[in-house]
Amino acid sequence: TTIVILTLLLQLTFAFAQDFPRGVHLSWQNNPATTMTVMWRSEQGAEGTLEYGRDSEYTHSIESEINNYKFGRTEVYWHIAEITGLEPNTTYHYKVSTSEPWESEDHTFKTALSKWDDTPFKFAVLCDAQGGYDNQAEIFKMVKEENVDFILYLGDFTDTGNQQEWDIWFGTAEGVLEDIPLMGVHGNHEGDRKTYWEQFAFPGNERWYSIDYGNTHFVFLHTHTQEQAAEQRPWILKDLRENSNNTWTIAMGHKPIYSSVKEKPDYQFLIDFWVDIFERHGVDLYFAGHNHCYERTWPIKDGSIDEEGIVHITHGPAGDKFYSV
Repeated sequence: TTIVILTLLLQLTFAFAQDFPRGVHLSWQNNPATTMTVMWRSEQGAEGTLEYGRDSEYTHSIESEINNYKFGRTEVYWHIAEITGLEPNTTYHYKVSTSEPWESEDHTFKTALSKWDDTPFKFAVLCDAQGGYDNQAEIFKMVKEENVDFILYLGDFTDTGNQQEWDIWFGTAEGVLEDIPLMGVHGNHEGDRKTYWEQFAFPGNERWYSIDYGNTHFVFLHTHTQEQAAEQRPWILKDLRENSNNTWTIAMGHKPIYSSVKEKPDYQFLIDFWVDIFERHGVDLYFAGHNHCYERTWPIKDGSIDEEGIVHITHGPAGDKFYSV
């Protein structure tokens, strides 16, 4: 019995002594063609530096800001550094370091195409890992092989939103998110926790926002409740009116507008508050997750099939939980 207890204690001690994933990842808070935001983890109280340049000589450096929060007994420290004044459609090298000391390898990122640039680009859409992390790790490998320009994540990154799960989630993305920006929407499984809001950096209030990448306008929305859908309606109307001259407009949220999944209810409030604006102001595609299946509609307008309508796509999960239709 003593040997078993000592063995378990040694295993637990080893587990707690393991280095946490640094979670280096990229996103945009402002113009994707001229900025890039980098985030990474450190030990409590460490200072951070980001060095960058056209090559690994790193001709520029900036100090990071700190986002920190407590989860249980753990003090979680995230560093955030936004690079500005970059050239569009250009590859840069960077590395990050902290005063612990710790230093990353050399990484690269590529800025976005300028607004209205018609050059083709490629992106991946993922959602709903929700505990299926072995699956997601394989999917991230496939995404990297596809050489995408950025990733959209449609919520439910984790199952419970606790920090231990997030550490696993970032572990599945190691070797990918250091080089490919990720932009996301909030899922219901994230909860309203700092573990989501403090470890990603998105534009505006982060709950709803938009970006332009080349000839496409991307709109990111918060789909959880009728009250939130109603609150976003004036913002959506203003945003789409001001960005009506793009070749493509793609809106997205965690919950789908149309779906035939048995286990989930219909979200009539999304139709009531959003669809008329989408149809009037040129939305071409609506992306969603949440329903753990793959569905694609015909173009829909005014509730009927119409070639001028919107194609609604529910994306299959990055995890291993599937629902039937």
